[in-house]
Amino acid sequence: MLNYGLVSTAIGENRERLLEGVRLLAEIAHKHSIPITWAVDTKSAPVVAKVFETWHTENGDTPLLMLDIKPIWQTNWEKERNANPGASTEAMASHLVTMREKLPEYIIRERERLTRAMPWAEFNVAGAVFKNDTFLRALEQSGFRGLWGYHWHQHDTDEAHPDVSEMETDRGGFGCFYPLEASTTLDSIAGITDGNPAQSFEKIVGVPYHTAGHLAEDTHNLRAALLNGTAQQHYDTYLENTVWNQWLGYVEHIDPFTVAHLGQDGLDRLDAYFAHVVSVERTKPLLLSQMVDDYITRCKLTEPVAVVGASTEAQEETTDPKSTLKMYYCDAVCEFIFVEGAMDPVKIKNYIGEQVLQSDANKPVLTSFSPTRHRTKLHIAITVESTRTMPYGIAVWGDHEGLRLTESDTDDIRWVGKHSLFIRLTLRPGKNEFSVKLTI
Repeated sequence: MLNYGLVSTAIGENRERLLEGVRLLAEIAHKHSIPITWAVDTKSAPVVAKVFETWHTENGDTPLLMLDIKPIWQTNWEKERNANPGASTEAMASHLVTMREKLPEYIIRERERLTRAMPWAEFNVAGAVFKNDTFLRALEQSGFRGLWGYHWHQHDTDEAHPDVSEMETDRGGFGCFYPLEASTTLDSIAGITDGNPAQSFEKIVGVPYHTAGHLAEDTHNLRAALLNGTAQQHYDTYLENTVWNQWLGYVEHIDPFTVAHLGQDGLDRLDAYFAHVVSVERTKPLLLSQMVDDYITRCKLTEPVAVVGASTEAQEETTDPKSTLKMYYCDAVCEFIFVEGAMDPVKIKNYIGEQVLQSDANKPVLTSFSPTRHRTKLHIAITVESTRTMPYGIAVWGDHEGLRLTESDTDDIRWVGKHSLFIRLTLRPGKNEFSVKLTI
């Protein structure tokens, strides 16, 4: 099943154009029984409150609360730095204590303002650009269950203090996940926590801004996506990947101002695209709040996601776009990109330690991959050299669906359809040896 969520940011200074865009989008989406989650802030809420109430009653639409903590965060950080010049550790400690007090107050105040404009709405999913663990815990403390807005290409730190992990604004991602699970995993590796990890982090779900962001650099050019068919291609890619994923969501963001400028031909193409989305029985249109609730119910820990597909980047790098596939993998603590034919990842995002990039001289090295077959049994010995403790993965490309796992000391092994056998590892400094036993 592919859980499909449509989000639209109903925020802007041009009220007339904003209302035109939301009405055009709502008309087409509701025609195909697709509910819309409208991202609004306290400034835009009075403008759209009336039409949103109607669509909530008739079509089930709901708003989510957009929050911007960056002004509060930066103002207080500057204050603490000025009060503790040259003592960055003390300044940051004081700053975080203050933020843990102020952020819940700010969140609750903004939700109350939005509730006054839309008393019929329930707000348990928020949206944000600037985000970090302190903000996530404040959201959870305030009763929220989900945070929308994780970008694949965006991974910035605050310029004022780039070395502090609490200042991270984003982690990227193309699947739903529990953002605070990464912090718990790091503590577990360090021996700080014990017990059931499912009970040691808050159940607030991170939701991608636009799921297909990893398949193309510009997934937000709606007109181009409709004209060249990439909107349907990306959606179809995720449909194909439902077969080997336990839980898969597809979140799509469409800007109402863009819809207002599409023209009749563009609107007709959008209509045809939505018709295609709902034509597949495996698709379940959901509000973001419903998607978050379903994820919490079905996934006690972050559910790993493996997506195989051709990206526009890959197509630009080769004269034969059909000859190259990429596999994208993500779980609670890492993301990998694999190119067809190569076992080791070409890119790693490590969320429990420093980033490891392709150009990094200290990147792990797969020194040995030795399969040995005896009758119906296949033994694979793996050796990887690493300079640090970090997550790692190996993609064994090809159709391995006839094999069955009998024994392994790896973290996880999963069959990605007929594309690859994926082996998930955790590396320690030095030589790492693993053993996988399969039966044919």
